[in-house]
Amino acid sequence: QHCHRADIEWFAGLKPCATSSGLYFLRPVTDQPSLPLERIGPYRLVSEIGHGGMGTVYLAERDGDFHQRVAIKVVRGLLGADGLRRFRVERQILASLQHPGIAGLLDGGTTPEGMPYLVMEHIEGVRIDDYCDARHLTLAQRVTLFCRVCDAVSAAHRSLVVHRDLKPSNILITADGTPKLLDFGIAKLLTDDDADPLLVTSPSVRALTPEYASPEQIRGLPITTATDVYSLGVLLFELLTGERPHRLGTRTAAELERVICGQEARRPSAFVEKRLARELEGDLDTIALAALRKESSRRYQSVEQLADDLRRYLDGRPVLARPSTWSYRARRFVQRHRAAV
Repeated sequence: QHCHRADIEWFAGLKPCATSSGLYFLRPVTDQPSLPLERIGPYRLVSEIGHGGMGTVYLAERDGDFHQRVAIKVVRGLLGADGLRRFRVERQILASLQHPGIAGLLDGGTTPEGMPYLVMEHIEGVRIDDYCDARHLTLAQRVTLFCRVCDAVSAAHRSLVVHRDLKPSNILITADGTPKLLDFGIAKLLTDDDADPLLVTSPSVRALTPEYASPEQIRGLPITTATDVYSLGVLLFELLTGERPHRLGTRTAAELERVICGQEARRPSAFVEKRLARELEGDLDTIALAALRKESSRRYQSVEQLADDLRRYLDGRPVLARPSTWSYRARRFVQRHRAAV
């Protein structure tokens, strides 16, 4: 059966496919093309595990004194001396990112044909949305897991690295429940920009996933940490409701401008059945919509603020995105101390 989910990654020897009920299963890939290379540097290529607009990812093994499995991404779109120079500079910055929630960048270089490649920690895990659904996580469990994703993004922001392409397929959950973020900063490598900081850039070449892209990405405006806040808002919305805040059809430039930049997102509670809607109404509706505001200056000013408000919700404390009225504070107090009251 052909898989209609274009954003689902391929894994070594297995291909995810959807049934008519919306469930997914893995089947062996019988039509996988032969590998174009046998080796890249000291690494022996095993199989292709993913491909997309930014390049192709291979499962590889390092031979020698120790055995190590890695993921190698051969990057497309970096041609010429300027592109390769930028690749080397950015690669060094990305290699310095050290956080348990971020898949590490181990090595990099160029193939004999001149194609840049990145050697990354190989993560065995499940997409965050599939993980939540398969384990029937409660609302609180989903929010708690999402906060751990925010912690990893915050750590990168403190190192002036913006992800630029946060989406479920770039967030895998390992067997022990640890979220791991993939491709951190890879989109930066495909931008035509010579600015030194990774925090703010003005890309003329945009590598993005439209469903998770912010209005400023669609319009080619400067990218800041608020861009990741927006993408996290889309992810939060999806984990809470099973839907994205905006539905795209043709994905033309005109539609992206009209929908992503012009249409306000509806409240998450409007997408679900009544029982769940009662849980989303109020705090979670407010938090998700605050992260999805069109103007970057009106969103949460940092990912830490977004995660802090979600933890306030989990603790039964007033969230900062809502007006601090006496009646609201009183309701939250009663909910926290229901037994005593």
